[in-house]
Amino acid sequence: MLSKASKNRQLSKVVLKIEASTAGTKGTIRIVDFISMYTETSATRVREIVDDFLDKGTTEHEVYINSRGGSTVEAVEIANELKRLPNVTLKVGAIAASAATYLMTKFKSTAYSNSQFMIHRPKLAVSGDVEQVKADLKALEITTADYKSSYAAKTGKTEDEIEALFVKGDYWMTAKEAKEIKLLDEIIEEPMQITSEDVERLVAAGSPNIPKPNEKLEIEHTMKNRNQIIAALKLPADATDEQIEQAVKDAQAKADQVETLTAAQKAAVKTEGKAFVAKAVLEKKITADVADKWEESYEKNPENTKAMINAMPAVQKPTQEGVSGTEAAGREKWTLEDYQTKDPEALGKMMTENPEKFKQLEADYFGQ
Repeated sequence: MLSKASKNRQLSKVVLKIEASTAGTKGTIRIVDFISMYTETSATRVREIVDDFLDKGTTEHEVYINSRGGSTVEAVEIANELKRLPNVTLKVGAIAASAATYLMTKFKSTAYSNSQFMIHRPKLAVSGDVEQVKADLKALEITTADYKSSYAAKTGKTEDEIEALFVKGDYWMTAKEAKEIKLLDEIIEEPMQITSEDVERLVAAGSPNIPKPNEKLEIEHTMKNRNQIIAALKLPADATDEQIEQAVKDAQAKADQVETLTAAQKAAVKTEGKAFVAKAVLEKKITADVADKWEESYEKNPENTKAMINAMPAVQKPTQEGVSGTEAAGREKWTLEDYQTKDPEALGKMMTENPEKFKQLEADYFGQ
């Protein structure tokens, strides 16, 4: 969340965006500012870019990140998507803070000599009843454990040592300090040219060391990007500075609100996916041994996964011979698979009229 000082500050040109380009076999991604599933800087957008790079056959990849953080869960998903690419190197701009540093734990990283870094415990704002708060708390505990173990694995520190840094609150580091603890792999000796956008990111993240922007660079940057900013904010071409500033504030306020409930939403999708996949196993559209893979697919893209599984042929009810019903003679030794193939209608009836028997069949089938 923004500090009080940054909320009162007049924001001028903060741009939330992600860009991608290719040159030969090299692919480049630029992630600028707030990470969230509701902004351009989302795992969904990264997935689209990665798919495109894979289609083009790129073999070397640079991910530039200049971000104060954002959604901890979304950062994990972005890292998962980037892992699909070969030879990924992370290049840090003026700042990598909070969730942005999670990416540094997964890939080789470089940064400028004046880049700044900040780590802290993952945070989550919650709302809802007691059960919802409990679910969100559990999700936060899982996310915190993941971040702690990831920092430990990258730096070579123990998780207790990482916890000691978390206890300090926002733990800020220079490039030299980040390299000393092995969070950063390599320092680019030349300093980065700081713009007012970079200053605003550092202020918003609560950096204790705020640099001055390069005035000449700032003028050039402003003139070059003004039209792009207006287009990104969907303002008229003749928009005034005041209109641009207000649109940026509105976008920033919206972005700040979305840092909160992602973990709960992910948990809900996961639960929904488990139920959907279990039904598909029961219908024999898929087998139990690959259920976990389909659950992972559902979490990443529910609609596509639903479409694929729904398109699979279900078991067809064969011509029945003899008396139907769940307790007919000769069915005492029928398994769940027998019912699915020989009399699925009776199986459906059993689910409602004799749930205990159904549960036992299910437990026998899945080896529970």
